[in-house]
Amino acid sequence: MAAFPLRSFLELGAYDTAPGSARGHVRNLLEEWRLGHLAEAVLLVASELITNSVNATGEARWEAGTPPVRLWVLGGTPGAMLVVWDAVAEDPKPRQVDVWDESGRGLLLVQRYSASWDSYPAPVPPGGKVTRALIDKPCPPDD
Repeated sequence: MAAFPLRSFLELGAYDTAPGSARGHVRNLLEEWRLGHLAEAVLLVASELITNSVNATGEARWEAGTPPVRLWVLGGTPGAMLVVWDAVAEDPKPRQVDVWDESGRGLLLVQRYSASWDSYPAPVPPGGKVTRALIDKPCPPDD
């Protein structure tokens, strides 16, 4: 991880407000780390990954109640890496959407704006999954 010497962690409640909180945190980090040129793409991907995790987590139950969603932000020469953990082991999968569908495009956006992205099962405990995305360039001007 030497390529990503800049690191931050944020634990969020699995609430509808989590994506906005994550965006605010990430926006501030990118400016502080002088990676502001990536902000539009990183904020979009962060929002989609956190939204997916919040939606998935709504179905999960822990003894203590609803599990959190966790976000790591790594920054360095390759760009910004977002790492998101949630308590649901099922891998996120892009899906086909109709032009009139109001949701379902999140992972398509993650694919578009990330140099690479994947997910893998998290070790037990706590289990769940980790989804990560590398963003190494700004959004194209035509977006």
